[in-house]
Amino acid sequence: MWAYVIPHFTTFLSNLELTQSQRDDAMTKVNSVGRCLHAKYYQGAYDSANVVVVGSYGKGTAVRPPSDIDILYLLPVSEYHRINQVFGNGQSQLLQEVKRALADTFPRTNLSADGQVVKAPFTSFAVEVVPAFRCDDGTYLTCHTAGGGSWRSSNPIAEYRAIADLDAIYGNKATHLIKMLKAWKRTCNVPLKSIAVEIAACSFVRQWPYNQQSIFWYDWMVRDFFAFLWQYRNGTAQIPGIQETISLGEQWVSRCESAYSRAVKACEYEHQDLGVLAENEWKKIFGDQFTRAN
Repeated sequence: MWAYVIPHFTTFLSNLELTQSQRDDAMTKVNSVGRCLHAKYYQGAYDSANVVVVGSYGKGTAVRPPSDIDILYLLPVSEYHRINQVFGNGQSQLLQEVKRALADTFPRTNLSADGQVVKAPFTSFAVEVVPAFRCDDGTYLTCHTAGGGSWRSSNPIAEYRAIADLDAIYGNKATHLIKMLKAWKRTCNVPLKSIAVEIAACSFVRQWPYNQQSIFWYDWMVRDFFAFLWQYRNGTAQIPGIQETISLGEQWVSRCESAYSRAVKACEYEHQDLGVLAENEWKKIFGDQFTRAN
């Protein structure tokens, strides 16, 4: 019984993993953007510490195919004081300033500045740049242009630690589950923010009765997660490290219910060693990256 669970999920996770060339491509683009902005805002040798990779790449949860890579570019504190003294929406002016600096280096790239990011859509994928300032407590201030402009706090280190600490205790289950759920989000067009999925996955792993078990239990992990997530329709999630919550809404509930019913069926097929039938059900949730191991 359950002869296909380990090869199924081992292969699936391998298929989700970024290739080394994709990782190298991402870092090359990040360094190009960092060097460009260093020339605008600093003097002397380039300091890569001013580039903070956040989002899925920073947390180690990025999956194939590559998605946009998010970075904070840390500006000198003098720029913060300068922007606070300008007339009008200083945050919007800062984004436009960063956009112009990047345009000088990447004149053929169709740059855009909106909300809180400057987006550089390179051929393979985009780099989304958020101008930021480091605070003494380890958080970062980022600019938001809505409502006349404002500063908002973020704590990417706390977001990373929330996942890494669970991984250390429970054998990488938080990262594995998050990666699989990203495939679900993409395949089924699930209207949930990635940060909400990450928070839900971490909350689930922490309380799952089988969180010390091996990959042999991953079919049940997926099934049980969707049952867990369903309870949080119209709920809220607390973002790690800052005093901010996000609303989950309920637009995703029908997709969660469908995923749960398919996972239940797939688990039954796994139990009966009906590998092809199980794979077909998993594919309805995760897409073609869930392939049967030979």
